[in-house]
Amino acid sequence: MPPHILPSPPPFSAEPWAIWVFFFLAGAAVVLAALPWAIYAGARYRNRLPLIMIGSGFLCSLSEPLLDLLGHLRWANNLPTAFSNFGIDIPWLIPPCYAAFLGLESYFVYFMLKKGITVNQCVTVFAVGGISDAIMETPGLNLNVYEYYGVQPYTLFKFPYWFAFINGASFFVVGWLLWFFAPRLHGARKLWLLLVAPMGMMIAWFTAGWVHILALNSDLPVWGKWVATTIMMAMCVGLVRLLGSYAAVPEATHRWNFWSLFVYRVLTPGARARLDAKVAVVPSGAAAATAA
Repeated sequence: MPPHILPSPPPFSAEPWAIWVFFFLAGAAVVLAALPWAIYAGARYRNRLPLIMIGSGFLCSLSEPLLDLLGHLRWANNLPTAFSNFGIDIPWLIPPCYAAFLGLESYFVYFMLKKGITVNQCVTVFAVGGISDAIMETPGLNLNVYEYYGVQPYTLFKFPYWFAFINGASFFVVGWLLWFFAPRLHGARKLWLLLVAPMGMMIAWFTAGWVHILALNSDLPVWGKWVATTIMMAMCVGLVRLLGSYAAVPEATHRWNFWSLFVYRVLTPGARARLDAKVAVVPSGAAAATAA
């Protein structure tokens, strides 16, 4: 093994109850809840994108061993194994986790881009995805389901927040690719969209994440790795702003902030419509007419 990479599986295990709790928390519960909606949307409204994105997320999970190797992550030695690569056993919780985040979270990015958001609101959507990833991962780390090892800058409660930046950027890039390609593909050609999650995640990792990856797996001093990680986090924000500038509207149509976007994703259609109306920007002409 390379000198900075520890062997897998590691010499620690997780409690059986913790394995099942995190299995559902990490994505299985979200996917099970979303599947009926995705099927209904496809059958009733001929909107097959939710189902396609769930499938794309499952496909993207095949990249997990590569990211574990480069990012220094390893799983408890008693997790049920779905597949192995790069000498790393990947547990069954990962495919539904990817379907939830690289699939459904990215679909939310696409939904908001299609709805119309500014560049600054694109960054807020990116932040929502990154913090959601941190909220999901922190229990698993503290339940001993897996660990990040070695030098991991910006770690809080065992979760390295540089991962929230690169994962949030990945969700955004995947959603942006869906926004760009979905209107241009019709009929059976929409199946090409199954590739947007693995493609988008690799674009994010190797456009912005390479600085951190090279430093983490090098003999740089600890302070040098912190500097490289900080640069990578700034590059993630820059990547989101760059892509957002191509898709964003020039003026805000809604007063979206972090918390309104955070809850907007999980509301029922009726509650979502009410929040939508509450944060809508009143056109200047309408405001003037009301005042008159």
